[in-house]
Amino acid sequence: MKTSRGRLGQYNILKTEESLSKHLLKTELFSKKTLFNYLNMYKTIFIKPVFGPGKITVSSSNGKFIINSVTSLTTALNAEETYQYLIHNELNQKYYVIQPTKLNASFFQSQFQYFITFHRKSASENWSCISRAEKSLSTFGNYYYTSFHRKMENLAILAAKKLGEAFPDCNTIVFDIVYDLRGGIWIQDSVLHFPISKWSQYHALTANHSLKSFVPNTALLTKGTLYNFLTKYKEIIIKPCLGQRGIGIVQISTNNHLSYEIHSGRTKYTTSTFEETFHFIEKHFLSKKYYIVQQKLLLATINDCPMDVRVITQKVDSTWKVTGKIVKVAGNNFIITNAAQKLLFLEDAIQNSNIPHINFLKLEDKIDELCISAAIQLEEHNAKITIVGFDIGITQQGSVWIIEGNYIPDLSMFNKLSDKRIYRNIINNKKNKSDFL
Repeated sequence: MKTSRGRLGQYNILKTEESLSKHLLKTELFSKKTLFNYLNMYKTIFIKPVFGPGKITVSSSNGKFIINSVTSLTTALNAEETYQYLIHNELNQKYYVIQPTKLNASFFQSQFQYFITFHRKSASENWSCISRAEKSLSTFGNYYYTSFHRKMENLAILAAKKLGEAFPDCNTIVFDIVYDLRGGIWIQDSVLHFPISKWSQYHALTANHSLKSFVPNTALLTKGTLYNFLTKYKEIIIKPCLGQRGIGIVQISTNNHLSYEIHSGRTKYTTSTFEETFHFIEKHFLSKKYYIVQQKLLLATINDCPMDVRVITQKVDSTWKVTGKIVKVAGNNFIITNAAQKLLFLEDAIQNSNIPHINFLKLEDKIDELCISAAIQLEEHNAKITIVGFDIGITQQGSVWIIEGNYIPDLSMFNKLSDKRIYRNIINNKKNKSDFL
């Protein structure tokens, strides 16, 4: 069983550090035996998959057990019934871990819980705290974080160093830390974000101040960050940290928090409250993958369909070069261009868009310069890359933005062009690089 990168493996690494072990929630592999033991010892327990998000809470109340997941709430009469319900209705992955909680379950989950992100440039560099997000919306959350942030961050940086030694290819780690109102600070969870993660990539790009202004404002998705981003931007995008081809990307908009619209694929859902909106997002998306939230860009359009530019950068003879560009036009009623209805050369796309006045040559030079700088920056944080496919957004004002970079870009779209020279050039560069390696 490969658990070294999972919750149990990370727990076993961290508990070898004495100063950390007293701040860790006890974590064991889930089984019938461990479930019965934990139900006897603790009022409330968590059950989590070894890999990925998701959590089931089991609480004892008046001799019964309340089982609460993102999709259901049920009551079991005894431990055996609890176990049978879990294995037949909730546990759909192969391995799970079990943990105790330190407070009443509902209170513990809703307040004074923080996701603190640490990032480093490479295995030889120091870790830095670069982001903090409160999990939920609470009146006193900022107060407690301000009061205890130094202790929390010192604890987390020690954990980052320990995990960083075990996983030298990981440069971004998120710690789930809880303050228990009794002075106790607990590392409840830790999540490794390797360079392929969009959350890690965001911090790699924004570490360069000259690139930061070209990257949309981004945060780890929590209930708190979703509310704050909707308040500030009115329209936002959420996307999985790990994913390709636009799968799982969702647009959420609000009318000053009076109503909400959730747009996924071609389907739109309307909700009337923020609580209802977040529950929908948590049930259908956040419980399955880790997500980021971004401001939505008002992209240039062709016939009211948004477009962006796929730019291929490759390392050729030790130098990063732009080897291909193609414009993707989103299908009708789609929010993303992955479901492209049309593929165009950049000059043709600009002429047919709602920004025909933009100087094409200056725009192309700006895109090339930006993508080469971004590729160089990403390589500093991931020395193994030799190709990056950037999705570049052009707004209706002519501004250029880095939407994201893909380390395994889809090249087939270039083969759909009538002129195959660009496609053959990209493939030849890849082949030559493979032969060299």
